[in-house]
Amino acid sequence: MAARRILAGGIAQESHSFNPILTGRDSFTITEGAEAVRRARGTNSTLGGIIAAAEAAGAEVTVPVMFRAQSGGPVEDAVFAEVKAAMLDAARKGNFDAIALPLHGGMLTPALHDPEGVLIQELRAIVGPAVPITAAFDLHAHVTPATLNACDVLAGYLTNPHADQGATGRRAGDAAFAMLDGRLDPVLAWAHLPMLTLGNDRTDEAPLQGLHARARAAVEAGKVYDTSIFNAQQFLDVPGLGQVVMAYGNGRSEEAEVLVAALAAELWAAREALIGTYPGLEECLARAVAGTPRPLILGDQGDRVAAGAPGDSTVTLHALLNLGTEIPAAVPITDAEGVARCRAAGVGAAVTVTVGGRYSTAAPPVTLTGEVVAAGEGASLVYAGPAEKGQRAHVGPYAVLRAGKLTVVLTAFPYAYIDPEYYRAMGVEPAKQRVVITRSGYHFTLNYAAIGECITVDTPGMSSYRVAELPFTVARPFYPLDDLDVTPQVRLRRR
Repeated sequence: MAARRILAGGIAQESHSFNPILTGRDSFTITEGAEAVRRARGTNSTLGGIIAAAEAAGAEVTVPVMFRAQSGGPVEDAVFAEVKAAMLDAARKGNFDAIALPLHGGMLTPALHDPEGVLIQELRAIVGPAVPITAAFDLHAHVTPATLNACDVLAGYLTNPHADQGATGRRAGDAAFAMLDGRLDPVLAWAHLPMLTLGNDRTDEAPLQGLHARARAAVEAGKVYDTSIFNAQQFLDVPGLGQVVMAYGNGRSEEAEVLVAALAAELWAAREALIGTYPGLEECLARAVAGTPRPLILGDQGDRVAAGAPGDSTVTLHALLNLGTEIPAAVPITDAEGVARCRAAGVGAAVTVTVGGRYSTAAPPVTLTGEVVAAGEGASLVYAGPAEKGQRAHVGPYAVLRAGKLTVVLTAFPYAYIDPEYYRAMGVEPAKQRVVITRSGYHFTLNYAAIGECITVDTPGMSSYRVAELPFTVARPFYPLDDLDVTPQVRLRRR
Protein backbone atom coordinates (compact mmCIF):
# COMPACT_ATOMS: atom_id res chain seq x y z
CA MET A 1 0.00 0.00 0.00
CA ALA A 2 1.31 3.45 -0.91
CA ALA A 3 2.40 5.67 1.95
CA ARG A 4 -0.08 8.25 3.08
CA ARG A 5 0.62 11.84 2.19
CA ILE A 6 -0.04 14.98 4.21
CA LEU A 7 -0.41 18.39 2.59
CA ALA A 8 1.18 21.05 4.81
CA GLY A 9 2.44 24.61 4.46
CA GLY A 10 0.94 28.08 4.29
CA ILE A 11 1.87 31.37 5.91
CA ALA A 12 2.68 32.31 9.52
CA GLN A 13 2.89 35.89 10.78
CA GLU A 14 1.33 37.79 13.68
CA SER A 15 -0.10 41.18 12.73
CA HIS A 16 -0.65 44.45 14.61
CA SER A 17 -3.62 46.50 13.42
CA PHE A 18 -2.07 49.81 14.48
CA ASN A 19 1.34 49.32 12.89
CA PRO A 20 1.18 51.32 9.62
CA ILE A 21 4.07 49.43 7.99
CA LEU A 22 2.72 46.61 5.83
CA THR A 23 4.65 43.35 5.89
CA GLY A 24 5.88 42.64 2.37
CA ARG A 25 7.28 39.59 0.67
CA ASP A 26 10.88 40.53 1.46
CA SER A 27 10.15 40.19 5.18
CA PHE A 28 9.41 36.46 4.85
CA THR A 29 11.61 33.42 4.98
CA ILE A 30 10.27 31.30 2.13
CA THR A 31 10.79 27.58 1.63
CA GLU A 32 9.03 24.98 -0.47
CA GLY A 33 9.02 21.33 -1.40
CA ALA A 34 11.66 18.96 -0.10
CA GLU A 35 13.80 21.86 1.12
CA ALA A 36 10.98 23.07 3.39
CA VAL A 37 10.66 19.59 4.88
CA ARG A 38 14.41 19.19 5.30
CA ARG A 39 14.83 22.53 7.07
CA ALA A 40 11.87 22.01 9.41
CA ARG A 41 12.56 18.38 10.32
CA GLY A 42 13.66 18.07 13.94
CA THR A 43 12.99 21.73 14.78
CA ASN A 44 10.77 22.97 17.58
CA SER A 45 8.32 24.45 15.08
CA THR A 46 4.76 23.63 14.13
CA LEU A 47 5.85 22.34 10.72
CA GLY A 48 8.57 20.33 12.44
CA GLY A 49 5.92 18.75 14.67
CA ILE A 50 3.67 17.90 11.73
CA ILE A 51 6.61 16.27 9.96
CA ALA A 52 7.41 14.27 13.11
CA ALA A 53 3.82 13.02 13.31
CA ALA A 54 3.84 12.03 9.65
CA GLU A 55 7.16 10.20 9.81
CA ALA A 56 6.09 8.35 12.95
CA ALA A 57 3.07 7.15 10.96
CA GLY A 58 5.20 6.19 7.95
CA ALA A 59 3.69 9.01 5.89
CA GLU A 60 5.10 11.67 3.60
CA VAL A 61 4.70 15.45 3.84
CA THR A 62 4.21 17.74 0.86
CA VAL A 63 4.85 21.46 1.34
CA PRO A 64 3.90 23.58 -1.69
CA VAL A 65 5.18 26.69 0.08
CA MET A 66 5.90 27.94 3.59
CA PHE A 67 6.13 31.67 4.34
CA ARG A 68 7.32 32.71 7.83
CA ALA A 69 7.88 36.24 9.10
CA GLN A 70 8.39 38.15 12.31
CA SER A 71 5.37 39.90 13.75
CA GLY A 72 4.59 43.28 12.22
CA GLY A 73 2.00 45.28 10.39
CA PRO A 74 -0.68 43.57 8.28
CA VAL A 75 0.60 41.38 5.46
CA GLU A 76 0.27 42.76 1.96
CA ASP A 77 -2.77 41.29 0.22
CA ALA A 78 -0.64 40.17 -2.72
CA VAL A 79 1.60 38.10 -0.44
CA PHE A 80 -1.33 36.24 1.08
CA ALA A 81 -2.85 35.77 -2.38
CA GLU A 82 0.39 34.17 -3.59
CA VAL A 83 0.46 31.69 -0.72
CA LYS A 84 -3.23 30.90 -0.98
CA ALA A 85 -2.96 30.27 -4.70
CA ALA A 86 -0.09 27.82 -4.20
CA MET A 87 -1.94 25.93 -1.46
CA LEU A 88 -5.23 25.79 -3.38
CA ASP A 89 -3.46 24.64 -6.55
CA ALA A 90 -1.85 21.79 -4.60
CA ALA A 91 -5.24 20.89 -3.10
CA ARG A 92 -6.83 20.72 -6.56
CA LYS A 93 -4.09 18.34 -7.75
CA GLY A 94 -4.94 15.94 -4.94
CA ASN A 95 -2.61 13.01 -4.21
CA PHE A 96 -2.82 13.48 -0.43
CA ASP A 97 -4.91 11.99 2.37
CA ALA A 98 -5.16 14.88 4.83
CA ILE A 99 -4.17 18.50 5.35
CA ALA A 100 -2.24 19.77 8.40
CA LEU A 101 -1.48 23.49 8.45
CA PRO A 102 1.31 25.18 10.48
CA LEU A 103 -0.17 28.68 10.74
CA HIS A 104 -0.29 31.44 13.36
CA GLY A 105 -3.93 32.48 13.55
CA GLY A 106 -3.29 36.16 14.30
CA MET A 107 -2.53 37.45 10.81
CA LEU A 108 -4.26 40.31 9.00
CA THR A 109 -4.16 41.81 5.54
CA PRO A 110 -5.57 45.21 4.61
CA ALA A 111 -8.58 43.46 3.08
CA LEU A 112 -9.04 40.52 5.47
CA HIS A 113 -9.67 40.23 9.21
CA ASP A 114 -9.23 36.44 9.13
CA PRO A 115 -6.99 35.30 6.26
CA GLU A 116 -6.22 31.93 7.89
CA GLY A 117 -9.94 31.26 8.10
CA VAL A 118 -10.29 32.15 4.43
CA LEU A 119 -7.47 29.76 3.50
CA ILE A 120 -8.97 26.89 5.50
CA GLN A 121 -12.47 27.50 4.16
CA GLU A 122 -11.28 27.53 0.55
CA LEU A 123 -9.26 24.36 1.09
CA ARG A 124 -12.35 22.73 2.56
CA ALA A 125 -14.41 23.78 -0.45
CA ILE A 126 -11.92 21.99 -2.71
CA VAL A 127 -11.40 18.74 -0.78
CA GLY A 128 -14.91 18.31 0.57
CA PRO A 129 -16.00 17.06 4.00
CA ALA A 130 -14.27 13.68 3.98
CA VAL A 131 -10.64 14.83 3.95
CA PRO A 132 -9.32 15.69 7.44
CA ILE A 133 -8.07 19.27 7.86
CA THR A 134 -6.17 20.10 11.02
CA ALA A 135 -4.12 23.14 12.00
CA ALA A 136 -1.61 24.31 14.60
CA PHE A 137 -2.06 27.89 15.85
CA ASP A 138 -0.16 30.18 18.19
CA LEU A 139 -1.74 30.63 21.62
CA HIS A 140 -2.28 34.30 20.66
CA ALA A 141 -4.42 33.48 17.64
CA HIS A 142 -7.68 35.24 16.85
CA VAL A 143 -9.92 32.17 16.51
CA THR A 144 -13.10 32.68 14.49
CA PRO A 145 -16.23 30.57 13.94
CA ALA A 146 -15.30 30.39 10.24
CA THR A 147 -12.01 28.71 11.11
CA LEU A 148 -13.61 26.30 13.56
CA ASN A 149 -16.35 25.33 11.12
CA ALA A 150 -13.89 24.42 8.36
CA CYS A 151 -11.14 22.84 10.49
CA ASP A 152 -11.61 19.39 12.00
CA VAL A 153 -9.08 19.82 14.82
CA LEU A 154 -7.36 23.07 15.80
CA ALA A 155 -4.45 22.75 18.23
CA GLY A 156 -3.06 25.80 20.03
CA TYR A 157 0.17 26.30 21.93
CA LEU A 158 -0.26 25.45 25.59
CA THR A 159 2.65 27.54 26.85
CA ASN A 160 3.41 31.25 27.15
CA PRO A 161 6.34 31.91 26.84
CA HIS A 162 6.02 29.51 23.92
CA ALA A 163 8.06 26.34 24.26
CA ASP A 164 5.74 23.78 22.63
CA GLN A 165 5.58 24.80 18.99
CA GLY A 166 6.75 21.38 17.85
CA ALA A 167 4.45 19.56 20.25
CA THR A 168 1.51 21.61 18.96
CA GLY A 169 2.29 20.67 15.37
CA ARG A 170 2.57 17.05 16.51
CA ARG A 171 -0.93 17.25 18.05
CA ALA A 172 -2.35 18.58 14.77
CA GLY A 173 -0.56 15.90 12.75
CA ASP A 174 -1.52 13.07 15.10
CA ALA A 175 -5.16 14.16 14.99
CA ALA A 176 -5.18 13.93 11.19
CA PHE A 177 -3.88 10.35 11.31
CA ALA A 178 -6.30 9.40 14.08
CA MET A 179 -9.14 10.56 11.85
CA LEU A 180 -7.77 8.68 8.84
CA ASP A 181 -7.53 5.53 10.95
CA GLY A 182 -11.11 5.91 12.19
CA ARG A 183 -9.94 6.36 15.77
CA LEU A 184 -11.17 9.93 16.15
CA ASP A 185 -14.51 11.60 15.48
CA PRO A 186 -13.76 15.14 16.69
CA VAL A 187 -16.69 17.04 18.16
CA LEU A 188 -15.79 20.50 19.41
CA ALA A 189 -17.12 22.32 22.45
CA TRP A 190 -16.01 25.94 22.61
CA ALA A 191 -16.77 29.29 24.20
CA HIS A 192 -15.79 32.87 23.40
CA LEU A 193 -15.17 35.65 25.92
CA PRO A 194 -15.00 39.34 24.84
CA MET A 195 -11.96 40.20 26.95
CA LEU A 196 -8.22 40.68 26.72
CA THR A 197 -5.43 39.35 28.89
CA LEU A 198 -3.01 42.20 29.50
CA GLY A 199 0.33 41.17 30.84
CA ASN A 200 -0.35 38.66 33.58
CA ASP A 201 -0.81 35.86 31.12
CA ARG A 202 2.11 33.50 31.49
CA THR A 203 0.96 29.89 31.57
CA ASP A 204 3.53 29.03 34.24
CA GLU A 205 1.98 31.51 36.68
CA ALA A 206 -1.48 32.00 38.17
CA PRO A 207 -4.22 32.38 37.07
CA LEU A 208 -3.63 30.71 33.67
CA GLN A 209 -1.41 28.04 35.17
CA GLY A 210 -4.34 26.53 37.05
CA LEU A 211 -6.66 26.58 34.04
CA HIS A 212 -4.09 24.83 31.86
CA ALA A 213 -3.41 22.25 34.58
CA ARG A 214 -7.12 21.44 34.74
CA ALA A 215 -7.35 21.14 30.95
CA ARG A 216 -4.22 18.97 30.79
CA ALA A 217 -5.56 16.65 33.47
CA ALA A 218 -8.74 16.12 31.47
CA VAL A 219 -6.73 15.11 28.41
CA GLU A 220 -4.42 12.84 30.39
CA ALA A 221 -7.42 11.13 32.01
CA GLY A 222 -8.97 10.46 28.60
CA LYS A 223 -12.02 12.62 29.35
CA VAL A 224 -11.39 14.78 26.27
CA TYR A 225 -9.21 14.34 23.20
CA ASP A 226 -7.57 17.76 23.10
CA THR A 227 -7.90 21.24 24.61
CA SER A 228 -6.67 24.75 23.82
CA ILE A 229 -7.07 28.11 25.54
CA PHE A 230 -6.46 30.98 23.12
CA ASN A 231 -5.48 34.38 24.54
CA ALA A 232 -5.89 36.59 21.49
CA GLN A 233 -3.17 39.00 20.40
CA GLN A 234 -4.13 42.26 22.09
CA PHE A 235 -3.54 44.60 19.14
CA LEU A 236 -6.02 43.25 16.60
CA ASP A 237 -8.89 45.59 15.77
CA VAL A 238 -11.09 42.82 14.40
CA PRO A 239 -14.68 41.63 14.92
CA GLY A 240 -15.07 39.13 17.74
CA LEU A 241 -11.74 39.81 19.44
CA GLY A 242 -11.38 37.85 22.66
CA GLN A 243 -10.53 34.59 24.35
CA VAL A 244 -11.56 31.17 23.05
CA VAL A 245 -11.66 28.03 25.21
CA MET A 246 -11.90 24.72 23.34
CA ALA A 247 -12.12 21.01 24.00
CA TYR A 248 -12.58 18.14 21.54
CA GLY A 249 -14.41 14.99 22.43
CA ASN A 250 -14.16 11.75 20.50
CA GLY A 251 -17.77 12.00 19.47
CA ARG A 252 -20.04 14.29 21.42
CA SER A 253 -18.72 14.55 24.95
CA GLU A 254 -20.61 15.91 27.92
CA GLU A 255 -17.26 16.04 29.73
CA ALA A 256 -15.84 18.35 27.04
CA GLU A 257 -18.84 20.66 27.33
CA VAL A 258 -18.63 20.76 31.12
CA LEU A 259 -14.88 21.41 30.99
CA VAL A 260 -15.24 24.30 28.53
CA ALA A 261 -18.03 25.86 30.58
CA ALA A 262 -15.96 25.66 33.76
CA LEU A 263 -12.73 26.96 32.20
CA ALA A 264 -14.52 29.83 30.46
CA ALA A 265 -16.28 30.84 33.68
CA GLU A 266 -12.98 30.76 35.59
CA LEU A 267 -11.24 32.76 32.88
CA TRP A 268 -13.91 35.46 32.98
CA ALA A 269 -13.85 35.53 36.78
CA ALA A 270 -10.05 36.05 36.64
CA ARG A 271 -10.21 38.95 34.17
CA GLU A 272 -8.95 41.57 36.63
CA ALA A 273 -6.07 39.36 37.73
CA LEU A 274 -4.96 39.01 34.10
CA ILE A 275 -3.98 42.68 33.95
CA GLY A 276 -0.34 42.74 34.99
CA THR A 277 2.15 45.33 36.17
CA TYR A 278 5.84 45.62 35.35
CA PRO A 279 8.92 47.29 36.85
CA GLY A 280 9.97 50.64 35.44
CA LEU A 281 12.88 51.04 33.04
CA GLU A 282 14.66 53.52 35.29
CA GLU A 283 14.78 51.21 38.29
CA CYS A 284 16.17 48.37 36.16
CA LEU A 285 18.87 50.59 34.69
CA ALA A 286 19.75 51.84 38.19
CA ARG A 287 20.35 48.23 39.19
CA ALA A 288 22.58 47.75 36.15
CA VAL A 289 24.64 50.82 37.06
CA ALA A 290 25.04 49.57 40.64
CA GLY A 291 26.11 46.20 39.28
CA THR A 292 24.32 42.86 39.04
CA PRO A 293 25.76 39.33 39.07
CA ARG A 294 24.50 38.69 35.53
CA PRO A 295 23.48 40.88 32.58
CA LEU A 296 19.96 42.32 32.67
CA ILE A 297 18.02 41.21 29.60
CA LEU A 298 15.17 43.69 29.26
CA GLY A 299 12.03 43.20 27.19
CA ASP A 300 10.84 46.57 25.85
CA GLN A 301 7.11 46.12 26.38
CA GLY A 302 6.10 49.25 24.48
CA ASP A 303 7.91 48.30 21.27
CA ARG A 304 7.61 44.54 21.06
CA VAL A 305 8.27 43.39 17.53
CA ALA A 306 7.10 40.02 18.86
CA ALA A 307 3.68 41.68 19.20
CA GLY A 308 3.84 43.45 15.85
CA ALA A 309 5.38 46.81 16.82
CA PRO A 310 7.86 48.45 14.39
CA GLY A 311 10.99 48.13 16.55
CA ASP A 312 12.17 51.73 16.13
CA SER A 313 11.34 53.09 19.59
CA THR A 314 14.13 55.13 21.18
CA VAL A 315 12.73 55.06 24.73
CA THR A 316 15.37 52.64 26.02
CA LEU A 317 18.13 54.32 24.01
CA HIS A 318 17.32 57.74 25.49
CA ALA A 319 17.27 56.22 28.98
CA LEU A 320 20.70 54.66 28.54
CA LEU A 321 22.18 57.88 27.16
CA ASN A 322 20.71 59.85 30.06
CA LEU A 323 22.23 57.67 32.78
CA GLY A 324 25.15 60.01 33.32
CA THR A 325 27.54 57.08 33.27
CA GLU A 326 28.41 54.56 30.60
CA ILE A 327 27.67 50.87 30.97
CA PRO A 328 28.07 48.14 28.35
CA ALA A 329 24.68 47.87 26.68
CA ALA A 330 23.18 46.64 23.40
CA VAL A 331 20.06 48.20 21.88
CA PRO A 332 18.36 47.23 18.59
CA ILE A 333 16.73 49.89 16.41
CA THR A 334 14.91 49.40 13.11
CA ASP A 335 16.11 52.13 10.77
CA ALA A 336 16.79 51.39 7.11
CA GLU A 337 18.22 54.84 6.42
CA GLY A 338 20.62 54.56 9.34
CA VAL A 339 21.76 51.17 8.07
CA ALA A 340 22.38 52.59 4.60
CA ARG A 341 24.43 55.50 5.94
CA CYS A 342 26.59 53.27 8.12
CA ARG A 343 27.17 50.77 5.34
CA ALA A 344 28.09 53.55 2.94
CA ALA A 345 30.65 54.86 5.44
CA GLY A 346 32.10 51.38 5.91
CA VAL A 347 33.37 49.35 8.84
CA GLY A 348 35.85 51.33 10.90
CA ALA A 349 34.41 54.70 9.89
CA ALA A 350 33.21 57.33 12.36
CA VAL A 351 29.69 58.48 11.52
CA THR A 352 26.98 60.71 12.91
CA VAL A 353 23.53 59.32 12.25
CA THR A 354 19.99 60.04 13.44
CA VAL A 355 18.03 56.86 14.16
CA GLY A 356 14.63 55.62 15.34
CA GLY A 357 11.45 57.39 16.27
CA ARG A 358 9.97 57.35 12.77
CA TYR A 359 6.90 55.24 13.59
CA SER A 360 7.17 54.81 17.35
CA THR A 361 6.46 58.28 18.69
CA ALA A 362 6.85 57.74 22.45
CA ALA A 363 10.33 59.31 22.21
CA PRO A 364 12.06 61.39 19.50
CA PRO A 365 14.84 60.19 17.18
CA VAL A 366 18.38 60.02 18.56
CA THR A 367 21.47 61.49 16.92
CA LEU A 368 24.55 59.38 17.65
CA THR A 369 28.21 59.64 16.75
CA GLY A 370 30.12 56.40 16.82
CA GLU A 371 32.21 53.85 14.97
CA VAL A 372 30.74 51.34 12.53
CA VAL A 373 32.06 48.05 13.89
CA ALA A 374 30.10 45.67 11.67
CA ALA A 375 27.82 45.87 8.63
CA GLY A 376 26.45 43.60 5.97
CA GLU A 377 23.79 42.80 3.40
CA GLY A 378 22.43 40.10 5.67
CA ALA A 379 23.21 37.35 8.15
CA SER A 380 21.82 33.89 8.88
CA LEU A 381 21.20 32.28 12.23
CA VAL A 382 19.76 29.18 13.87
CA TYR A 383 17.76 29.59 17.09
CA ALA A 384 19.62 28.19 20.08
CA GLY A 385 16.28 27.74 21.84
CA PRO A 386 14.60 26.25 23.67
CA ALA A 387 11.82 28.29 22.01
CA GLU A 388 11.87 27.35 18.31
CA LYS A 389 15.20 25.56 18.75
CA GLY A 390 16.75 24.72 15.39
CA GLN A 391 14.60 27.20 13.48
CA ARG A 392 16.55 29.04 10.79
CA ALA A 393 16.15 32.77 10.29
CA HIS A 394 17.72 35.54 8.27
CA VAL A 395 18.57 39.14 9.15
CA GLY A 396 18.46 41.63 6.29
CA PRO A 397 20.76 44.64 5.85
CA TYR A 398 22.34 45.68 9.14
CA ALA A 399 25.01 47.83 10.75
CA VAL A 400 26.45 47.89 14.26
CA LEU A 401 27.39 51.30 15.66
CA ARG A 402 29.49 51.62 18.83
CA ALA A 403 29.38 54.85 20.80
CA GLY A 404 31.55 54.48 23.89
CA LYS A 405 30.29 51.39 25.72
CA LEU A 406 26.92 51.54 23.97
CA THR A 407 26.29 49.21 21.02
CA VAL A 408 23.38 50.10 18.73
CA VAL A 409 22.33 47.36 16.32
CA LEU A 410 20.59 48.88 13.30
CA THR A 411 18.55 46.75 10.92
CA ALA A 412 16.50 47.55 7.84
CA PHE A 413 13.72 45.24 9.02
CA PRO A 414 12.29 44.74 12.52
CA TYR A 415 13.27 41.73 14.64
CA ALA A 416 12.16 40.63 18.09
CA TYR A 417 15.59 39.32 19.22
CA ILE A 418 13.88 36.52 21.13
CA ASP A 419 17.01 34.44 20.69
CA PRO A 420 20.56 35.66 21.44
CA GLU A 421 21.67 34.31 18.07
CA TYR A 422 20.18 37.42 16.45
CA TYR A 423 22.77 39.57 18.19
CA ARG A 424 25.54 37.06 17.58
CA ALA A 425 24.77 36.89 13.86
CA MET A 426 25.73 40.58 13.69
CA GLY A 427 28.84 40.23 15.80
CA VAL A 428 27.48 41.27 19.20
CA GLU A 429 27.82 38.96 22.21
CA PRO A 430 24.92 39.53 24.66
CA ALA A 431 26.76 37.86 27.54
CA LYS A 432 29.39 40.62 27.48
CA GLN A 433 26.84 43.40 28.05
CA ARG A 434 25.47 44.69 31.29
CA VAL A 435 22.12 45.51 29.66
CA VAL A 436 20.59 43.88 26.59
CA ILE A 437 17.35 45.19 25.08
CA THR A 438 15.00 42.81 23.28
CA ARG A 439 11.82 43.65 21.35
CA SER A 440 9.86 40.95 23.14
CA GLY A 441 7.71 40.68 26.22
CA TYR A 442 7.85 36.99 27.16
CA HIS A 443 9.44 34.72 24.65
CA PHE A 444 12.98 36.03 25.07
CA THR A 445 12.94 34.88 28.70
CA LEU A 446 13.36 31.23 27.69
CA ASN A 447 16.22 31.72 25.27
CA TYR A 448 18.22 34.25 27.32
CA ALA A 449 17.81 32.49 30.67
CA ALA A 450 21.31 31.01 30.47
CA ILE A 451 22.83 34.45 29.84
CA GLY A 452 21.21 36.81 32.29
CA GLU A 453 18.27 37.95 34.39
CA CYS A 454 15.25 38.44 32.14
CA ILE A 455 12.83 41.28 32.94
CA THR A 456 9.94 42.79 31.00
CA VAL A 457 9.90 46.55 31.61
CA ASP A 458 6.99 48.97 31.51
CA THR A 459 7.65 51.27 28.57
CA PRO A 460 5.22 53.32 26.46
CA GLY A 461 4.56 52.56 22.82
CA MET A 462 2.52 50.80 20.21
CA SER A 463 2.58 47.42 21.97
CA SER A 464 2.14 48.64 25.52
CA TYR A 465 -0.68 47.01 27.43
CA ARG A 466 -2.20 50.47 27.91
CA VAL A 467 -4.88 49.56 25.37
CA ALA A 468 -7.07 52.54 26.26
CA GLU A 469 -4.51 54.63 24.37
CA LEU A 470 -5.08 52.69 21.13
CA PRO A 471 -7.79 53.63 18.57
CA PHE A 472 -9.90 50.47 18.72
CA THR A 473 -13.13 50.72 16.75
CA VAL A 474 -14.09 47.39 15.16
CA ALA A 475 -13.17 45.09 18.06
CA ARG A 476 -15.17 46.78 20.77
CA PRO A 477 -16.90 46.11 23.08
CA PHE A 478 -14.42 44.10 25.15
CA TYR A 479 -13.12 44.07 28.71
CA PRO A 480 -11.34 46.06 30.13
CA LEU A 481 -12.30 48.98 27.88
CA ASP A 482 -16.01 48.25 28.26
CA ASP A 483 -18.13 47.27 31.25
CA LEU A 484 -19.68 43.96 30.22
CA ASP A 485 -21.93 41.41 31.87
CA VAL A 486 -20.96 38.05 30.37
CA THR A 487 -22.19 34.52 30.94
CA PRO A 488 -20.05 32.20 28.81
CA GLN A 489 -22.04 30.14 26.31
CA VAL A 490 -20.75 26.74 25.16
CA ARG A 491 -21.21 26.04 21.47
CA LEU A 492 -20.78 22.77 19.60
CA ARG A 493 -19.33 21.91 16.21
CA ARG A 494 -19.28 18.37 14.94
CA ARG A 495 -17.54 17.12 11.82
